[in-house]
Amino acid sequence: MSEWFEKGCKFAVKNFSWIVGDIKKFKRKAEKAVSKEFIDSLTFTGLDVEPYEILLFSYAGAILAFIAALFLDIVIVAFYGFSLSNIGYVTILMMAAITLALPLTALQLLSEYPKAKARYMKIHSLGDIPEVLSYIVMYLKLIPNLENALRFAAKESKTSLAKDLKKLMWDLEVRIHKSIDDAITYFADMWGKWSDYLKRALHLVRSAIHERNQGERNVTLDRSLDVVLEGTKSTMIEFANKLHQPTLVIYSIGVMIPLALIAMMPAAAIVGLRLTIFQIFILYDIVLPLLLFLYIRKVLVSRPATFNPPVVPEEHPSLEKINKRANLVTATITGSIIALPGIFSLLLRPFNLNAGPLNFLIGGNEGSIASCIPVFLILWGFTVAISIYCLKTYTPYKKIRDNIRQMEREFSDSLYVLGKRIMEGRPAEEAFSYASRALKGSKMGEVFSQTSFNLLSMRMNTGDALFDKKFGSLKHVYSDRIRAIMRLFVEGVKKSYIAAGIAIVKIADHLKQLQDVEKNIRNALGILTSTLRSTATIFAPMIAGVTLGITNLISNVLSSIDFELLDKETSQSLFGSMDFSFENVPPEYFVFVVGIYIIQLVFLLTRFANGIDEGDDKIQFMYSLGQSLPTAVAFFSIVTIFSMIMFQGMVNL
Repeated sequence: MSEWFEKGCKFAVKNFSWIVGDIKKFKRKAEKAVSKEFIDSLTFTGLDVEPYEILLFSYAGAILAFIAALFLDIVIVAFYGFSLSNIGYVTILMMAAITLALPLTALQLLSEYPKAKARYMKIHSLGDIPEVLSYIVMYLKLIPNLENALRFAAKESKTSLAKDLKKLMWDLEVRIHKSIDDAITYFADMWGKWSDYLKRALHLVRSAIHERNQGERNVTLDRSLDVVLEGTKSTMIEFANKLHQPTLVIYSIGVMIPLALIAMMPAAAIVGLRLTIFQIFILYDIVLPLLLFLYIRKVLVSRPATFNPPVVPEEHPSLEKINKRANLVTATITGSIIALPGIFSLLLRPFNLNAGPLNFLIGGNEGSIASCIPVFLILWGFTVAISIYCLKTYTPYKKIRDNIRQMEREFSDSLYVLGKRIMEGRPAEEAFSYASRALKGSKMGEVFSQTSFNLLSMRMNTGDALFDKKFGSLKHVYSDRIRAIMRLFVEGVKKSYIAAGIAIVKIADHLKQLQDVEKNIRNALGILTSTLRSTATIFAPMIAGVTLGITNLISNVLSSIDFELLDKETSQSLFGSMDFSFENVPPEYFVFVVGIYIIQLVFLLTRFANGIDEGDDKIQFMYSLGQSLPTAVAFFSIVTIFSMIMFQGMVNL
């Protein structure tokens, strides 16, 4: 997103500088106008843009949004033959509101992007705390050198917090900080306003270094890690407790109320309310999804990050065959083959070709269940395209991540077995050989077996046996956590086998603590996220299908009413002309509008559930979307057809 934002700013400067006139004068004015918070946010995010470029981009975005809104208005007015009397006042008000809201929203989002990005980065950097601090604590238990411990954590971790730690070490090198104590105090105070428990943990780490007794030092270091784990757990549980109200709002405003109102809309014709299909489309497929998106985004931005998912490196051998562009082309072609017959059918409807070879393509008479088939083809074409792309592209990523997590789950027990053997004074090759036999059948057993082979048969030292680029046993292990701790093991063995063994056993205990806290957090969120996923894939599509059946029933009943007998004063209302009344709209249009809304709900609720569970994890979101969307559309299609058949049978009785 940041890359696109930077490109957008450069594009705006190149093509839209005419908006502000003298660009140099505008640049000076912009630098004086922006706040210190804005400049600090720009610096923190590392965006390669200047304040005047951001402001110009926001102006250009607002203008383009306004043009897009006007184009939409022209299309709607053209549909009604450029007759404002036929459109209805409510439609005009909705069009005016959207025409004003889109530019203002674009202006606000683009101009405030650096602040939002900085806030997002700071909140999500908190998820890096357990990993980074555990590296520091583990290193200090082997080698009580705080500066080297910070360097090790900054080097081995790929997290955002580790990058800030690298900057801290650079500042120490160039003498911005007088000593390591001053540097870590500055770092603790800087992050203290975002995480009080990190501040307390860093002060405990600093004080632990000054402990003369190793036992007391280890106790203080353990306490610092406990503070972080307890703080992370309590913060996430507090967030989970606060999710009940937002979830209720999403259920009511996003699912229950909109889908229930669909069934009531045909009955509104009795009291003279005339809702056109364009009004329903704007409300259900534009306004409601946009409001839900903004609300979900607001909730997820405040989510405190806990444990970030494993990073899947792009150089992984299993990813070499993935061609995202080819997958996109395949998905688009497949989806188009399914959807095009439905699109042609709807385009041919106005010509009333109800006989001959085109009758099947058109889909039967208006109002019949067969007339909804083209709509289902369009919905399924869109669904299949998305699902194919998501699953073909992101299933390998998911498998790699699952393998990494499985190895990390095995690693704490494996480390305990290895550490106990090392504590007995056994050489590394014998310890690895014993551990590989004890862990036979597991992935870590295979890694330890290869390590033992490298030590005994290839006469490598411990570091090369693990990390050699050609023959190292960790060559195809892509867990940063495993690689970092094995580097600690190598450093510890250089010092003392017995001391390294004791430290490795303690590290195994720390890993077990990390895994237990992560498991407890997932359990605390599991009930909520499983309910959200069930709502997106099963309950919402089923409710929508039954509601559409009821809508079709009411429409059929109203079609038998002679509205000409009603008072002519009710034929015109705020909602439009009687000429395009609700009962005259074919049911397939409602299926199309509600079907699009169901697809949007799957996107939004899957994003919400995944955001609660995994944070900002694109891989898990895309994989879940590829699985959930076909299920949801299948339930929607089956229940809708079944409901229409059942309720149509009631009308014929």
